[in-house]
Amino acid sequence: MKRYKYQLILPVILGMILYNGCAAKAPNAMKNDSEKLTAKVIAVLPVNNKTLDMKAPQLLRLKVLDELYFKGYSRLPLEVIDKKLELIYNSEKKSSAGVLAPDVIRELIGADAAMYCTLTEGKRTSSLFYVPVTVAAHCELRSTQTGEVLWRAQYKTTSRNFDLPGKSLEMKSYESFETVIEEVVNKVLETLPDGPNLKG
Repeated sequence: MKRYKYQLILPVILGMILYNGCAAKAPNAMKNDSEKLTAKVIAVLPVNNKTLDMKAPQLLRLKVLDELYFKGYSRLPLEVIDKKLELIYNSEKKSSAGVLAPDVIRELIGADAAMYCTLTEGKRTSSLFYVPVTVAAHCELRSTQTGEVLWRAQYKTTSRNFDLPGKSLEMKSYESFETVIEEVVNKVLETLPDGPNLKG
């Protein structure tokens, strides 16, 4: 009887360990006084892509823009940002790391803050019966007036899709990719204080 109970409990324990290991969120750094975060308009810059996936950064950026809107920040169209950035993208105003300085963003776009996001992982690993999808990203909000970091956070998660080998399994992995990116964005931005449009 005891052996039977152990056979039931063991999969549950293993499942909990796997779940906790698949989703990891690093501590966020933010001003202690959330009232000091006075940004009203945030420019979401193109994602710094550390992966081989070309579509994931665009999807991540769109999700960040949408989430900022729902958190009470004014929507600044990505097309407007990109059009402004084209003017100096190959100029010397970028840092040695290829990142536009916050004061340049203020000069070009007039935003109060700039959101810098990096996609550090975005991969689908093929296997016989399952395809794990891993996405990891971190974002940093910087004042365009002072250049200081107002807030930052990061998150990583893995989703596993089980099915018989073939097109069905491949399709599941592609469908879950967007869901995983959305989860990462939600978790990253959940610690960002609400914007002025929600504070009234």
